[in-house]
Amino acid sequence: MNKTIIKAPSVEMTKFSNLFIEMTAQNCNLKCKNCYVNVTDKKTKDFIPIEKVKQTLSDMTKNELEYIHLTGAEPMLHPDFNQILRLCLKYSSVIIHTNALNINDKKARFLRKVEEENEAGNEIVFMISIDHYKEEENDLLRGRGSFRKAIHALQSLYKYDFNPILAIVNHYSIPEKELKNNFKQLCASFDFETTDMNFKIIPLMRKDLVCDNPTDIDYQSLNLECKTSRTLTINGIFACPLLASDNRGKCGNDINDFSSRTYLETPYCSQCMSNNRYLFSF
Repeated sequence: MNKTIIKAPSVEMTKFSNLFIEMTAQNCNLKCKNCYVNVTDKKTKDFIPIEKVKQTLSDMTKNELEYIHLTGAEPMLHPDFNQILRLCLKYSSVIIHTNALNINDKKARFLRKVEEENEAGNEIVFMISIDHYKEEENDLLRGRGSFRKAIHALQSLYKYDFNPILAIVNHYSIPEKELKNNFKQLCASFDFETTDMNFKIIPLMRKDLVCDNPTDIDYQSLNLECKTSRTLTINGIFACPLLASDNRGKCGNDINDFSSRTYLETPYCSQCMSNNRYLFSF
């Protein structure tokens, strides 16, 4: 009897331009619906050791990073956040993926000083999570008060000459042009001048949804995060932030020893292929 072995499609890294650092897998001050992070216990102490970050960056000096991304759950809850941020700025510009609950006028002023003191001339970019331009609809997804706190953070960052990006998960399947236009009007209401570059529309990613994998395309031609990045966690190196808690996404134990090939075998991989866009980087 003939046995057919079905292999998952795979892609190879084309370059290593984005390093994601999962600052914590569990600690967050929100519990958003449909979040890809499995936040089960806000008191879990799973912060990545600063020594592990130092060693990883030291071992990557030969790579040409464009961005280091600080991710989570909520990265700004890390007790050594400020030190890690300063350390990362020595190597590249840093994108902070945050719900912005920890950002106020004082924090924004401090972060402006951190960027100005960075001798390498790298910049801090803020990617602020907010999912709807109306307070009620946003707070249904992200929790009561999250909309106003995100808007306050945007105002504070803009006041100190940062140009934050709004990371918008399109839960309501609103046409992207309509979504951007409504967010532009919202930002204009507090004098935040925006362009399309200030908005990153992210399709809703479901842990249980498997899309039909395209069969008539070159998988290597798709815009996939795993082709240009790796994610550092306390448990090793993973293909992308979505798979940081899934052993199918593990590539290796440290930055000196990881696979450049990713097998696209999870529901998230299926949806990434269908969306054909970078979810976290540019």
